[in-house]
Amino acid sequence: MRTPRFFKLKGIRWLGAAGAVVALFLAFRALKSTPAPSLILQAQDALETVLASGRVVGEKSVPLSFIRPGRIAEEFIQDGEAIPAGHILMRQDSRYDELAIAQARISLSEARLRKDTLRTTDLPDAEEKVRQARANDTYAADFLKRQSELFEQKAVTLLQYEQSRRDRELAASVLAAAENQLRSLRDVQTVQADLAIARAESDLKKTEIDFDDTYLKAPLPGRIVSVDAHRGEFVRSGQQIVTLIPDTPQTHVEIQVDETNAGRLAPGQKAVISSAAFPGRIFQGKVERLGAIVDAQRGSFAVRLALDRFEEELLPESSVSVQIELGRSAGILLLEQRFILQENGRASIYIADGRRAKRIPVVVRDLGNGLFECREGLQSGQRILLPQGMKDGLKVKPVPLPE
Repeated sequence: MRTPRFFKLKGIRWLGAAGAVVALFLAFRALKSTPAPSLILQAQDALETVLASGRVVGEKSVPLSFIRPGRIAEEFIQDGEAIPAGHILMRQDSRYDELAIAQARISLSEARLRKDTLRTTDLPDAEEKVRQARANDTYAADFLKRQSELFEQKAVTLLQYEQSRRDRELAASVLAAAENQLRSLRDVQTVQADLAIARAESDLKKTEIDFDDTYLKAPLPGRIVSVDAHRGEFVRSGQQIVTLIPDTPQTHVEIQVDETNAGRLAPGQKAVISSAAFPGRIFQGKVERLGAIVDAQRGSFAVRLALDRFEEELLPESSVSVQIELGRSAGILLLEQRFILQENGRASIYIADGRRAKRIPVVVRDLGNGLFECREGLQSGQRILLPQGMKDGLKVKPVPLPE
């Protein structure tokens, strides 16, 4: 059955109209701009931080021990006794330490006496010998000069002339020896005497520290709950012999920090601590000690934080979040993490280049807390775009960031 010519013409018109609509739609889309949340980059100050999580560690009891092995000579405590901080609990046999201190003091006295002898006797004697030798050398030189003149005039014999020449050489040799001795006393023996004094002082300090280690003292005020060794017993280094319960429980915070931050942390840096158990509340502390070993599996190392004061709300073993303050950076280009694209270890960002989106590479430094410093690639006053839905050359209409 053949289609009437009328219907063929009508179909063609419909197709043409549909094509025109599609063309108009595509042209409209080409002219339409995509809304792009953006902001204008401005230099500003920022707080550089390191974020980490950890737990509260509490000391319910404190085990005490001697630093080195030895025999207990005296004990000054009883079970249940309340003692102040610094109270002497026990003492080891210290007879050898007392002897070592006496010998170290003798060595120090001898070293100081040697230095004093150099200063008051040896150096003045050497300086006097140099003065005498220099006067003798001057006299011998003048005498040789006169003898030489007389010898040329045949007024003295050759034997007399040769004797004056030998006297001059001997005087010069004695002067050189005296000057060498003086230099040795000033430049060598004096330095050696100072080193001997420093060495003796160091030895004395060490023996005094060793002697102090024979005393076991209470690090905190508290109550003795256990005495596990007594007078006359020999104890090993680190062997627990006394247990103390502190009057005020001691707590601190232990966190794991990424090893890349090892060079940025130091004792004394301030820290802000928060707990999910107390929303909106913060606790103050500071970095107390950095771990010396990196956990290879986790790629992190331990950091111990001391609380500024005892916080009874922070129960031992509870989880906390920590923000360590590294310092303030002034006048930097600050970027939020949501603006940055990271691919293959390289960072980039979209900017508004006229009415088009343009992706450019940047160099950034992580400041912690989701903030980055842009070190290369951007300038103050440029408009940056959120990357969602962006591509190079896309026509965009910058709009304010959503609240």
